[in-house]
Amino acid sequence: MLAALASCTHCGAQLDANARFCTQCGTPNAAPAPPQTFGFGCQTCGGDGTRLPAERVYCASCRWLRPLGPGYSLPVEAFLWRLDADAMNTLSGIAPLNAAAHSLSETVGRPWFEAAVNGIRLSERQMPDIFALAIKAARIVGLTHLPEIYISGQQMWDAVTMGSQTASFVALGSVLTNFRGDDLLYLLAREMGHARAGHALWNTVVNLLAGRQPGNRSLMSSGVLSFLSPSKMIESGINAPLMAWQRHSAITADRAGLLAVGDIEVARRVTLQWTLHSFPLAARIDAESWRAQEDASDDSAMQASEFAMTSTPYAARRLKLAREFFESESYQVCRRVIEHWAPRPVPQTVQAAPAQSPAPAKPKAPQEPMERLTCVSCDAVMRVPKALLAGDKPVNVRCPNAQCGKVLKITRKQPKPPKPEQVSE
Repeated sequence: MLAALASCTHCGAQLDANARFCTQCGTPNAAPAPPQTFGFGCQTCGGDGTRLPAERVYCASCRWLRPLGPGYSLPVEAFLWRLDADAMNTLSGIAPLNAAAHSLSETVGRPWFEAAVNGIRLSERQMPDIFALAIKAARIVGLTHLPEIYISGQQMWDAVTMGSQTASFVALGSVLTNFRGDDLLYLLAREMGHARAGHALWNTVVNLLAGRQPGNRSLMSSGVLSFLSPSKMIESGINAPLMAWQRHSAITADRAGLLAVGDIEVARRVTLQWTLHSFPLAARIDAESWRAQEDASDDSAMQASEFAMTSTPYAARRLKLAREFFESESYQVCRRVIEHWAPRPVPQTVQAAPAQSPAPAKPKAPQEPMERLTCVSCDAVMRVPKALLAGDKPVNVRCPNAQCGKVLKITRKQPKPPKPEQVSE
């Protein structure tokens, strides 16, 4: 039997009558309607964009997003990795953890989470270039409302999507804003993929309930002997499924980013720069050697190491999985739909300037005949125009050697008179 449906008093979205929060805008279901709103939705956009001009794709009041096109819909299954879905089901099946997660979400609330990132909130006026890319990424992955986006300097190389089941927000590390164009679009689309896949709640659990630690979390972060203690084993009973879900959720996010940019080389470049925490070092990597490392990443020892040592998948394995997804038929189908509604901009070709006939070369002035002389003091070579030596008067010439500079008085050498002809007997 189907549960009764009700409408959100804030955005008009349909929801279960027993739901405590609206799944679209986060408004409590039992709360009174906000003042100065219409009964059927947002007073600015109407809840479905009907009050906005056709060229407007975003409502600043309720953060509603216009779909890429009429009827456009990208199902979350298009990029949700099956192991991610299985891991979330496992987490939901751990009763104490699931109860703690929902209690944390409902009692602490999203405002506290947002304040914790201590960042700058983006808007159409605050860093509009990044904000516009975030809107594009959110529309591609099929979000109906844009999460709040912050730039934070606390985890400069990190990006995280947090919140609850009803609302989410993105915190982007300040260093990551150095990415540009498709590279930044890939990063933002990954976070929008997290939001679309429902990762915000469990990311909040990992970051706040389990305690956020710098770098990747590890089951053996306190050493092997500590891991073998009974208390450590109990703690690992919670940490292990959380870490497994984090690894799998990263693959889902990678797929969302890849669908948004449509270029495996963008995903490879950004992932390597992000993993190495270096922009110039990634450019020095030999592509052929790296692909060979990707192909060998399914080694059992590598997977065992990944399971115990990190909550983030190793770069080689995650890029191999991204390449397999990129080559799949399901990816190609989704990309054709996306490119239909959001075609890539045609690169602007630079037209060559019309050919012009070369300017006529200026005639070179005829070289003046020179007389080659030698300084009597330093033996430096001196060249004197023959015209100066044409007369009978002596000419003063300075030696060109700066260390010498002697002034010589030069007189034209008079030709010898011809010898008398010998008379033959």
